Amino acid sequence: MTETPARLLLDTDDLGRCVRTVLPDEEPGSDVMDGQRGWCEDALAGMPFPCSPELWKQLDRLHAVNSRQWGAEDRVRRAGDGEIPAIKRKIDELNSLRHKLIEQVDRLLGTAWPVNHDVPPLTESIGSALDRLSVLTLRIVHTERLVGDDNSAVERVAILRRQRDDLVWSIAVACEDLVSGRRRTPRPERMKLYGKPGGR
Repeated sequence: MTETPARLLLDTDDLGRCVRTVLPDEEPGSDVMDGQRGWCEDALAGMPFPCSPELWKQLDRLHAVNSRQWGAEDRVRRAGDGEIPAIKRKIDELNSLRHKLIEQVDRLLGTAWPVNHDVPPLTESIGSALDRLSVLTLRIVHTERLVGDDNSAVERVAILRRQRDDLVWSIAVACEDLVSGRRRTPRPERMKLYGKPGGR
């Protein structure tokens, strides 16, 4: 069955929290692939501040990049020797863009948290955790496609969904801790230099 593309209406509820509605969209070529709209709303549902359309735009871009990178990594495993270098370069480009988008998400979210360097930091930024949620969501989608052909796929999907529930819960609690001032975000410096000589 072909899935109908979707678009999102961005709004806030009476408490100023983010509310997004999925509606049909006639425009082809949605930036988010695999039909995954609203992939992180449950993790951010408890955000106590007004919704930022720019934040959702960057999150949807991040998920689209992760989906394209997933596809490229699938292709490189099946590619012939002559095709591999070009696909590897594409993966590096997507990975670089992915990290830029994570940083952009963290910058947009960072305006909502109080800055207190006397409290312990989270082990990772909310942007990094949302990136992991994006990849896990894609893993569930692709594993679900194996159901019927792979007897173990149903069990793997159940495990992945439990992992996703735990990650969503962890992100929600981390956001509460940041808003309350009990925790702070990690320092933003990143040491990965994708696409640069000597970068890893």
